[in-house]
Amino acid sequence: MAESDYFGLELLYKTVEGIVQTKSDVLIAVVHWYLIKNSFRNVGIGDDKTLSDSEESNELLPDGWNSNPLSYALRYVNNGQLYILHGIDSEGTMIVNLLQVKTLNVSNTTFQIDDTVKAVKGSVTTLISELSTVLDRIRTQLLVPVFESNKKDGGTQTAQTSKEPDRTEREPSSLLIGPRLPGRLPGSGTLGVGSVGRGDLDPFGRGGGGMLFEPPGGFNPLGNLRFPGPPGNIPGARFDPFGPAVGNNPRLFRNPDPNPDHMPPPGYDDMFM
Repeated sequence: MAESDYFGLELLYKTVEGIVQTKSDVLIAVVHWYLIKNSFRNVGIGDDKTLSDSEESNELLPDGWNSNPLSYALRYVNNGQLYILHGIDSEGTMIVNLLQVKTLNVSNTTFQIDDTVKAVKGSVTTLISELSTVLDRIRTQLLVPVFESNKKDGGTQTAQTSKEPDRTEREPSSLLIGPRLPGRLPGSGTLGVGSVGRGDLDPFGRGGGGMLFEPPGGFNPLGNLRFPGPPGNIPGARFDPFGPAVGNNPRLFRNPDPNPDHMPPPGYDDMFM
């Protein structure tokens, strides 16, 4: 990293140098500076997960930030959201994690204290010989995971919302055949034998006739005669015409009674059945 990338680090460290006691303090001070560099502001110590409007934020480390040299808890705000930084010194290993309170996204990184910090007094760039490596770890392991998780959460919600189309935009169900046009296929202007049986496939009973083919307008056993048919006749009903012959057309009514073989079962003429 260029020298200009450390701008403000020495100045901030000077404000706390007098109370720095351990190498862990040096590490936390550097983490704090990097957060401030990336638009975080401190709102005190502790792990309180509520943020009130009366809390003031600033760039300085708060009073009491290193009162416990083995455990640190600092609260920060960024873009109106509360974050909590924890640092724990566990037998020479500094474990640092950052929690985004609203989403509960958390990230962490670790440092071997003695290998990372050489001393507690002097210039920060000399106290931490591999400062650029330390800052890169803070960026990639502490900050980026939290912010990338926030973006992914928002992106997933957006994607799920976009995958759910408006009810009015959904394609019609294959079960919905459309309004019935007697003797015609839906969307067709011609008489189609293919419409026979469509009604038996339509669970809503709206799409064409059953398995018996009907002429357009239904079957009328009396043709163009101007008087009603036999008692019980329903124009368009599917049945074998019955009654006496009318006029010179002996085929208008074939049988005096309904034909019992109008719909015979399969194999009805098999003598062995």
